[in-house]
Parts: sequence; structure tokens; C-alpha cells
Amino acid sequence: MVKKAIKNIIGGSLSSFNYPLVINSYGRSGSTVLTHSIVQYSIKTQFINFGNIADRTISQEAWDLKSKNLKDGIVYKTHDYPSDSLDNYEKIRMLYTFANPVDVILSLLRLFEKRGEEWIKQHYQHLGASYTNSFENIIYEDQLNLEKHLDTWLDESRFPIAFIRYETMWEYQNEISEYLGFSITLPKYKTRKSNHMKESRDLEDINKTYKKMKSKIDNLENFFINKSE
Repeated sequence: MVKKAIKNIIGGSLSSFNYPLVINSYGRSGSTVLTHSIVQYSIKTQFINFGNIADRTISQEAWDLKSKNLKDGIVYKTHDYPSDSLDNYEKIRMLYTFANPVDVILSLLRLFEKRGEEWIKQHYQHLGASYTNSFENIIYEDQLNLEKHLDTWLDESRFPIAFIRYETMWEYQNEISEYLGFSITLPKYKTRKSNHMKESRDLEDINKTYKKMKSKIDNLENFFINKSE
């Protein structure tokens, strides 16, 4: 507890914003690259040489939001759902990245091959989903409840949430910066490593399984801010 408190104090002192910032997504949607960029550009000018310390203190994980006492000046990465007991919610700002669910599933299939079952199990846990030792069935059913995750956060209105389409995120850096209150620059866009899998024989089934969600996402604006209460 003491170590965590010290970490929060240092992170809050190094960062240039004075609210808890949450970066959320249903995974494989650009939240990691966005988090790294925000931390890099949120460091106060006089502490710019403390980059490594900032990475370890400003940036924190919050896989269980309700157990976190969210602090000003800290960037929390999560895949969690809204919680009625969320602390300090009146000051929170959130960035929620979303992406084509077909690309998300292809990316997970690639990572299952590369990183193995333990990594996948942890990913399911972060999203509050049950792992049933049949990961390949994600092709035929939304095991991770991706659509539910998106819908739940679209309905959240206690605090402002900026929703960002991953595929167009680089076109909205000014809007993201304005929302944050400081300027950020994203690294150069990199093509998904799973793009070669779009010729997979499973692609037709994936498209069929996530057709409804993809249609819903296609109708969302590339960047928009919800209306908080």
C-alpha cells in the first residue's frame, strides 16, 4: 500500500493533467499505443528527462476498476466494465478505442499462436469473460462479449468519454489533444500483423458471427464524445 501511494504521488507530480484518465477498449483496438503516447506527452516540461520513471508511475493498469481509488494525473489502462462503486467518477475522463471486430478476432487468433493459452486466459480475465478451453470457438461465438462491452460504455453517462475508431485514430490527434487538454502525437501507423490472415478459411465464419456488431460500429462516428449528465 505504501509503495502504491508513493507511486501515485510521483506520477501525479510528473504529469501535466489534474484528473484521473482511463483508457478503455475491448482489446486489440489501439488502446496500448494511445496510452504510451499520452504518457509520453503528459510529462511536465521540467521533468522531461524522467521518462522512464513517468512510464512506471503515470501509467498504471486497472483491470478491476471498482477496486481502484483513481487518482489525478494517472493514466489507467483497462478493459473493465462500469462500476456503481467507481471512485472519484465526477472527475474522470475516459478515452474508449474501438475497432472492426473481425480484425480484433484475427489479431487474437494470431496472438494465440504466438503467445499461447496462458496469455489468452489472462485476456479473457481482463474482459470479465469465462475461458472454456475452446478458444477457437471465438470464430463462431462472441465469447469475449465484445458487443456487450461496447454497448455498456456507450450507455455510460456519469463522466465524459471520447470514443475513437482505431482505424482512423491518426486523423483525430487534434481532437484527442483538445479533449485531454494537452497535445499528443501518435507514432507512425503500423499495419496489423494479422492482416495476412484475412485470407483464412475461417474469415467467412468470423464475418458472420460479428456481422451485427460490425454493422453497429460502421454506423458510429470516427470520433465523438458522449453527453455526460
